[in-house]
Amino acid sequence: MASSSSEGRVMGDVVIREEEDNEVLRVPVGRAEEIVIDTRWCLVGKFLTGRVLDFNVFQNMMAFLWQPGMGMYVKELNPNLFLFQFYHEVDIQRVIDGSPWTYDRKPFIFTRLKEGENPRLVEINHVDMWVQLHNLQSGNMTLSVVMTLGNYIGTFVESDSNNFVGVWRDYLRVRVRIDVGKPIKRCMKITNEDTSWYWVNFKYERLPTFCFICGIIGHSENFCPRLFLKPLHLQEKPYSLELKALTQRRQSTFGAQWLQSEAAIRDESRHEGQPSKSDHSAVLIPRNLEVVGEVVGKF
Repeated sequence: MASSSSEGRVMGDVVIREEEDNEVLRVPVGRAEEIVIDTRWCLVGKFLTGRVLDFNVFQNMMAFLWQPGMGMYVKELNPNLFLFQFYHEVDIQRVIDGSPWTYDRKPFIFTRLKEGENPRLVEINHVDMWVQLHNLQSGNMTLSVVMTLGNYIGTFVESDSNNFVGVWRDYLRVRVRIDVGKPIKRCMKITNEDTSWYWVNFKYERLPTFCFICGIIGHSENFCPRLFLKPLHLQEKPYSLELKALTQRRQSTFGAQWLQSEAAIRDESRHEGQPSKSDHSAVLIPRNLEVVGEVVGKF
């Protein structure tokens, strides 16, 4: 009896599997009743951390940071995977242009959803950032060099429109798409035609938390996987805060009446040297300058 019962179960499993193999759902393409999801203004994003977040607090904070004029909808797809739907190109482009973003000091990376993509299966591995190129020599301050350096750092996105305006710049700026799974680049050696060479140093604007040991964005050296490879006292830290671009401080304006703005320089260059209405090229007689009773300097 036991053997016949066992054989019956086996035969039953075979029949079920055959039925499952034979049953195929055939879906016609282009049915009129198909529900179309508008993905024109959607982002899918995640944090470079495994920490669980309070979704309600998170969506309110991101809405406050981004302040979309036409509003936005947020859906938690999976733990640490979020879908953002905007309702106008202006709002979504402002978020993209403002990258990188952080929440509670944790880097938040995202990608724009393409038509037909499943938001749960989209790979999110990149972040767009502005990078300053320091120590470039005058003969190398060209768009082609900026693009080459951008593609070395990551993937070139755009060059700052003000890079080649004005008399002199301490650095040029390039927007780059960076793979967060790879170490950030520190510098690049440039060799001129006369075989002379020098180093161009990179400084990242609004650089999130990154590791001084491996150079990867998203964790500090205290949580670097390389800590398990050799003793702490043998670990090298080739990265430092030198890679972070300093934020510009508000400057004093007590000399503003003598200073030309970049806008005035551009205006004059367009008029081929003819003075503009804001021309301050007349000779000024320097005077003793006092601010709040304190002598700042004598000329």
